[in-house]
Amino acid sequence: MYAEMKKISERICYVGVNDDTKTLFEGLWPLPYGVSYNSYIVADDKVALIDTVEHGFEDEYFANINEVLSDRSVDYLIVNHMEPDHCAMIGDVILRYPDVKIVGNAKTLTMIENFFGEINKDNFISVKKGD
Repeated sequence: MYAEMKKISERICYVGVNDDTKTLFEGLWPLPYGVSYNSYIVADDKVALIDTVEHGFEDEYFANINEVLSDRSVDYLIVNHMEPDHCAMIGDVILRYPDVKIVGNAKTLTMIENFFGEINKDNFISVKKGD
């Protein structure tokens, strides 16, 4: 199912992208080799997409996802935090997979709506410490 170079295990695959044009992290620290925007798919009975990538890499990102999933859909989008290099493609993921359940903490929903507009709150799963 997974391309060998992106396969981490039987059910986990890297779908992120590399940005060799970025020269500074947070505008301060040099990145002589660029940066990787890490995103992963965990596929079993359901499919979870963990984080997204920075804007400007839409084509490569969705090509990576499609290469892994073929005709499967994303059931869950796990949002670890809302920095742009991790979450910039949330709106695009929602458009492409309108039934996706977004998993994040209580502040995540508000931030998503501030950044991307109102979402279907029935598709949001709030997690808290210990969940």
